[in-house]
Amino acid sequence: MLVIIDIMTLLYCSTVVNGIRFAAFATPPLRLRAAVSFTEAYSSILHRPRALAPIHNNISKLDNHYVSTLRRASSVVDDAPASDDNDDGHESSTATSTKQKTRKQRKKIVDDMNLQRIDKVLAHRGVGSRSQTFELAKVKRITWATNIHAPHSERIRIRGPKEKVPFEAALFIDGNLLPGPPPLLLVYHKPKYVLSVMEDDKKYVDQERKHLGNVLEERYKKAGMHPVGRLDYDTTGLLLFSLDGTLTQRLLHPRRGVEKEYVATVQGQADEATLAQKLLDGVETTEGIHTAKLLGISPSDGPAEEVSKQSIIELNEDIDEGGDEKIHKDYSGPYSDVRLVVSEGKYRMVRRMLANCGYPVVELRRLRHGIVELGELKVGEFREATNEEIQWAKSLID
Repeated sequence: MLVIIDIMTLLYCSTVVNGIRFAAFATPPLRLRAAVSFTEAYSSILHRPRALAPIHNNISKLDNHYVSTLRRASSVVDDAPASDDNDDGHESSTATSTKQKTRKQRKKIVDDMNLQRIDKVLAHRGVGSRSQTFELAKVKRITWATNIHAPHSERIRIRGPKEKVPFEAALFIDGNLLPGPPPLLLVYHKPKYVLSVMEDDKKYVDQERKHLGNVLEERYKKAGMHPVGRLDYDTTGLLLFSLDGTLTQRLLHPRRGVEKEYVATVQGQADEATLAQKLLDGVETTEGIHTAKLLGISPSDGPAEEVSKQSIIELNEDIDEGGDEKIHKDYSGPYSDVRLVVSEGKYRMVRRMLANCGYPVVELRRLRHGIVELGELKVGEFREATNEEIQWAKSLID
């Protein structure tokens, strides 16, 4: 008569409980077999010859989890059926079903606790590559706690790279605090003439154009943070970085209607009522018909810096066929600042719309994406999203 019990971790031992010899076999999935034979004197572990030394009756040295498992086995052995195996050597459907159910329960517990392998968590925080953090976890220099202020007595030492910890745990190496988990969102004030890509196309490498890969911290790059959409090379303002691909898709998809607010410096003295109606009705461009909501128009002193000859060429390309207002370098007329909101993100869309309305854009800046505002963030600087902004972002993916 055999009793088969699934346990979570390999146990290389044999011992006797209530006159019953227990032997642990290392073939996965591991089963602890209780043989009802008072004279049975053998014990073996198939794949670990060095582990053959008997533990005899010293049960106190075993982990409490295994002790309780052994005792439960001995208590039910008299009531066990003649065999839990079918005649052909395969497990019964009941045993298989129980095993699958147990695995699902264990997986659910891990998911609920939001536990992840320590080497993955370390790599996610930019401490090193996955192989580097694997080796780091092996040397047992890492401890963790539920908060950064936990005293040494409350910190738990990591015994190996396969150990799991809460994703947001405070981690320490040799007692020194390691970087925390990357935020769900980062806010960046993009300057002019920075490409909204993590690396430039190889054919332009010799031009040494600056891109986002030059400005984003290495630990954020290793964590997988990426830009949410793009800003044109000559556009400035708010650019979000996201840690979550689903969130990025929700922030960008027109169906979600997430607003993006801009202020455009244009040539000419724009008429507010006329422009508002045109934008509301939709402006036809080569990329399709696009709409926008006008928030206001105010007089402007013009672009903050002189528009280069190359920029004039590019800006004039924004004016589709039928548009008659071209940008001239020696323009000396009035300028206007136009504030508007769109919920799409087509290539140079805002510039094309305003140019086709008769107001060529000489400078463009994004002020807001959803509820995230640029505020007083200085050009070229980053900040982490606030709690309110994080909660709003999470609401998009819940």
